[in-house]
Amino acid sequence: MVAVLDAFAAKLAIILAGMAKTELEMLLGVPGEITKLEATLGDLSRITADAERRRIHNPDSGAEEWVGELKDVMYDADNILDLCQILEGEDASKAPGCWNIPMLLCFHNPVAAHKIGKKIQALNQRLLDIEKRSTRYAFISQAINSSSSNSIDRVDSSFIKSNRTTGSGIIRSDIVGEKIKEDTRKLVDILVNKEEIRAGSSSDRFPVVAITGAGGIGKTTLARMVFNDTVVKDHFHKRIWLSVNNNKEVNEMTVLRTVLYAVGGNHSDLPDNKAQLESALNLAVKQKKLLLVMDDVWSAKVWNELLRVPLNDGASGSWVLVTTRNIEVANMMKAHHLHRVDKLVGEDVWNLLKKQVFENYVHFQKNMNKILNRNIFSHSQIFVENTNLFYESMDII
Repeated sequence: MVAVLDAFAAKLAIILAGMAKTELEMLLGVPGEITKLEATLGDLSRITADAERRRIHNPDSGAEEWVGELKDVMYDADNILDLCQILEGEDASKAPGCWNIPMLLCFHNPVAAHKIGKKIQALNQRLLDIEKRSTRYAFISQAINSSSSNSIDRVDSSFIKSNRTTGSGIIRSDIVGEKIKEDTRKLVDILVNKEEIRAGSSSDRFPVVAITGAGGIGKTTLARMVFNDTVVKDHFHKRIWLSVNNNKEVNEMTVLRTVLYAVGGNHSDLPDNKAQLESALNLAVKQKKLLLVMDDVWSAKVWNELLRVPLNDGASGSWVLVTTRNIEVANMMKAHHLHRVDKLVGEDVWNLLKKQVFENYVHFQKNMNKILNRNIFSHSQIFVENTNLFYESMDII
C-alpha cells in the first residue's frame, strides 16, 4: 500500500507544482483551494511510510482504515487534477492559430468549471478530516523522497516547485498514432545505435539530441515515450527526467542535488557548495551510461554552465535529450541531431482522441467528421473540440 501512496504523492506533487494555481483557482472560482490542496497533500505524504508500518505491525490500531481512506482520496485527487490540467492547457494562446484554451473551456462550459471547483473544495475537506485524525496515531514524519526510488528516477520536489512545468496532464504511455510511434523508434535508434552521430564529439561524452516544436505540439509526449521505451531502459544504467522550465533563474545547488540524487550519489551530508556538489556528481556518474532528459528548456545555461562539465565523465554512450520550443536553445546546446515535432494529421487525430478520452463512447464517432476536416491539430487542440462530450465522459455535467 505504501508504494501506491508514495507513487501517488510524488505524481500529485509534480502535477500541482506545475500548475499556474492562482490563475486556475480564479477560473474555477475557488481562490486558495488548489494551493491548500498542495500543502495538505505535502504534509500527509510525509507520514505515509510510518502509517504503513503501523498498519502491518499493529492491524488493530486503526491505521489500516486511515491509510485506505487516504488512498481513496488520492485516487480522486488524481482524477480531478487531470481535469484541472486540461482546463489549464499548454499556453496554447502563444501558438499561431490556437485558441486561449483555459478561457474557452470555462466560458464554453462554466457549469462544468464550477463543478470542478466544488469537487476540489470537497476534496480539501476530506483531506482536512484525514489530517486531523492522523494526530490520534502520532505518526512519525519523514522527509519527502526518503523512501526507495521508483523505476523512473524522481527529481526533487523543491526543484520542481521552483520551475513551472508544461501543463500537460495528457502525457500517457498509451499514446497512439503511427507518426509518434515512428518518431519514437527513430530517436531510440539514435540514442542506442547511432555512434556516427557522436563523431567529432570525442571530448564531450554527452552529445545532445533536441526535440523542437510549438507549445502543446507533443514534444514532452514524445520524450516520455522515448524515456519509457524498453530498449532505452535496458541500454542505460540511469535515466534522469529533469524539468527545467521558464526563463527564471534556477537554484544551482538544488539542480545539482537533484541530479546527484537521481544518479545514486549521496548529497545529504554536503553543504550548499557548488564545487563540492559538482565534484560529488562527477564521481557518482563515472562508468555509468546515462540518459538525461531536460524537458521544456527555455535557456541553455543549465546545461552549458552547470551540468555539462560534472556529467562529462559519464560512460561513453551517454546522451542528453532536450525538448524546447526555441530552436536557438538547441543550437546553443550544440545539439547533434534536431527532431521537429509536427502537428497530427487525419487518422492520428481520431486515434489519439478515441484512445485517451472517448474509447468507450462509440456514439462520439459521428461528431468527428467536422473535426477531421480541419486537417491539422496539435495535441492540445484535440481536447478543445467537443468539450461538452469530454465533460460528459468524465461525469461532471
